[in-house]
Order: sequence, then structure tokens, then C-alpha cells
Amino acid sequence: MGSSMKQVRIFTFLVIVILSSGCISVETSFHSHNHNYPIKVFVQIEEENAIFEIAKFELTVGNVTIDRLDTPIFVGRVGIDNGKVPIVFTVKGTLINWYGKSFKVKELLSAIFNATSNDEILITLKIYKEDDTFRVGIDEKKSGIIGRDVPEDVFLSPETALLKTAKGTKFYEELAEEIGKNEKIKSKLLDEYKRTGNLTYLKSYRDSFYTIRVFGELAKWRRLSKVEYRILLAELKANNAYYSHYTSPTKDFSALVFSDDSPYYSTFRMKDSLNSSLPFVYYTGRGFNLYPVTAIHWAEMYFQRGQNEKALQILKELSQYAQYGEYGGKEYVLFKNYFHFENSSIPWVSGYAQGMGAGVYAIAYNLTGNETYLRIAKGLVNSFDLPPSMNGFVSHTKYGDWYLEYNYNSNELVLNGHIIALQGLYYYWQVTNDEKAWLLFQKGVQAVRNALPIFDTGSWSRYSNIHGDASEFYHRLHIRLLKWLYDVTGDKYFLEYARKWNDYLMIRGLKPEKI
Repeated sequence: MGSSMKQVRIFTFLVIVILSSGCISVETSFHSHNHNYPIKVFVQIEEENAIFEIAKFELTVGNVTIDRLDTPIFVGRVGIDNGKVPIVFTVKGTLINWYGKSFKVKELLSAIFNATSNDEILITLKIYKEDDTFRVGIDEKKSGIIGRDVPEDVFLSPETALLKTAKGTKFYEELAEEIGKNEKIKSKLLDEYKRTGNLTYLKSYRDSFYTIRVFGELAKWRRLSKVEYRILLAELKANNAYYSHYTSPTKDFSALVFSDDSPYYSTFRMKDSLNSSLPFVYYTGRGFNLYPVTAIHWAEMYFQRGQNEKALQILKELSQYAQYGEYGGKEYVLFKNYFHFENSSIPWVSGYAQGMGAGVYAIAYNLTGNETYLRIAKGLVNSFDLPPSMNGFVSHTKYGDWYLEYNYNSNELVLNGHIIALQGLYYYWQVTNDEKAWLLFQKGVQAVRNALPIFDTGSWSRYSNIHGDASEFYHRLHIRLLKWLYDVTGDKYFLEYARKWNDYLMIRGLKPEKI
């Protein structure tokens, strides 16, 4: 996944540093207004996955303590030394996770920028996890000279940036109304946290306006597309509806739906004017987000159960969020994700959704004759041609072509996600007899065959090549997926592994799968 400065992230801590002549120092007062030092310096700390584990924080530089999330801040002026601006500063303080565990942070950081007398510098810092603790570092790819690398709009609040870019579009009035609702909701949640000290309210506060922060940051760097406005509004309405009445779920990957239908008993159902059949998925610090993987999974489950109308309703609604493009003279379709997962930038793409999406939309076309469904299905198959720079998700590994569940990390080969993408390609091929899909399927099957030994620990299966033991849920899923590969290919190698991994269940005293 690309990591250009145009993919700035959010949840900004402001760290005020002390400036001396020519560089930021930890010893003397900074030059706030002395124009003999022409370079204005702004500091922010961007959002990384580690921030979602942090409940409270106090970061200090000099005599200044920072304990809130905010926007970039002017910290002072520095001078130029032979066209260079050397900057050195310390960051120290305390981070507390959602379980109340405290972590000490102390870093000495430095950077050198090229500058002219008219430049301003934005230093972007990131908090990241290292082993069992947290650290702070400079994100050099997202730090730079304002006006050349960084747009002036970076200083706008996310809400202001969204409304500024939406001005003149058909989305403006609706967006302004929902942002106004969100302001009241998050203020109420923050007041409750201040009144009670209950971290549940702090978590809910942060969750409630995550969508605004994500799309607001995008809006600072570029204009949003019509599809992105639709996704923003759907997610904002879902979060506004939920957080008007409830605090955040206790578990990640909790699903919310605004209808009576769900293939799972555990889904939280709400009645609201949104009236959506699509699932919104919760992660700590990120609120509820549209997740095409989950929506497509639900559609496949409904098809498997013969509940075709429910599957078609999901696919019909999801189709308005398909994003079209052209590559190599062919139209492609992507379903993009607009929330941070692990260390992803935004947006990112899942091979799971692209592959299985092709299959379920082909099935929908076969049932209805709706050409839009066929167009989406074909575009999803064509998306397998995309390079990484265009949100491609095919990794050319030593085992063969691997269809990445998380395209921001080409080194992580997820077993279930890859095989589920193969299932979708197979379903598509069954409907269309498209040789392209068949070739993609065959290549992917061979990659599984070559890589299976790395997913076998000798006593259990692994979720991916870089993770340890899979959960029991995924281990059982692996067995069923390998049995499916045997059924459609006739290759007994897959059946042997399915039986071997089934034996692991029995060795642990667990009920085996029926294969």
C-alpha cells in the first residue's frame, strides 16, 4: 500500500517544543514571534494503530503537558543554516491503555529539512508499539515543507475541511446536518466522561466521531468522490444513531445492522431512519464502519442458505459503494475500506471482498439478469490485474500468486482470506465460463498447495504466515476450506491436510469437523 503524504492520518496529539536559534532545543525558550528566525514550525502526532490501544496520555516537552487529541499547532520559529533546518527535540510522558496499564515514553528526536525563507515546516510524529511498550518517532514521509509537500488545509479541523470541500455539492446540506448532530453527541459523551471518570464514555467519545476524522483528513489533501461522500454519510448516520443511545461495544468486530435481518444471532439490531441491510463493524477507537468483507460474507451465507432475497438486498445496497476505474483498457471495480486496521493507510482493499464479491455478484446476475451485477462482478475480476500503486492486492510470492486479505501488507499471507477469494473466482467462473477467472483460480490453488506446509505447526494451523496458532474458529474454517478445495479440484493433497488438521482437533479433545 502506498504511503505518500497524501494519505495523512488523524487523531492528532500536539507536542509543543522549545526552540533555540537555528533548531528546536530542549534547553532554551523558543522564538515565538522573532522574525529573525523565518521558518515557522508546526507539530502533530498522527494516528497509528497503537493509538487505538491508548485510553489516556500525558506527553510533555519542556513545561508543556499535552493530554488531548487535536490538530497541528504552531510551536515557534527556527532559522536556516546553509539552506538546511536542523531540528532536535525531546518528547516524554505517560500513556495508559484501556486496561489501566501505564507506559513511560521518552525520546530524543531529530530531523533536517531543506528550506527557503518563505517555508513552513510540519513535523508529523507517530506513536507505535515496539515489543511490549510504546515509542514515539518522526514519520519522515509525512513531514515536510508546507506549501510544497503539505497543503495549507492541513490546519483545518476535520469538520471544517469536510464542509469546505462539500460546498456546492449535493451532499453539503445532509452532511452539515449530520456533523451538527455528531457535535452534540460527542460533547455529551465527553461531559459524561469528565463527570464520572468512566473510560467507557471516553472510548465512546472517540469512537463517535472517528468517521469524521478519517474523511476530514482525506478532505484536507484532496476532494472526495461521490462514492466517498456516500460512504461517509452512511457511516456517520450509523454512528450518530448508535451513540445517541448507547456506549461502545465491549468487543471488537461487533456488528450493527439497521434492519431485522442478520445471519448471526449476536448482531446488534437497531431501528432507525437509516434502514440499512448492510452490517457496520465496530473496532475500538474507530466506531462503526462499512466493511465490504462482512457485507459480502453475509450475502454468501444467505445464498448458501437459499435466502436469495436477503442476499440480493445486501448486494443491491452495497453496489452504490463500488468504485470504478480503468487499467490496461479494462474497467475494474474496488470495494475500499475507510478505517485503520493494524498499520494500514486509508483507503485499503481486501482480496477477500474482491474475490468473493466477484462470485456473489455473478450469482446475483444469474438469478436476476441484472446487468449491473454482471458489470460489478467482471470489474472485480479485472481488479486482480492492478499493481500495488493502484490498490492492487495480488502478491507474487515464491509460492505463487497470493490474494491478500489486507493489501497494505504484502508480506502477510492469510490462508482463509486467500481460499475464500478462490471460492469467489470459482463461483464467477461457474456462471460465466470466463477463462480469466479460471486462470486466476488455478494460480491461486497452486499457491495454496505450495504454501500449506508453512501453515502447519505440527499440532495446529496458523492464521497466516506471520501469526501463531489460529483460533479454533479459523482452524475449523481452514479444514472446511481445504475440504472444499478437494471437492472442486479432486486433489487429494488438500484432503490429506484437512484430515490431518481435523486430527489436531481430536488430539485436543475437541469435536472434529465432518469431512
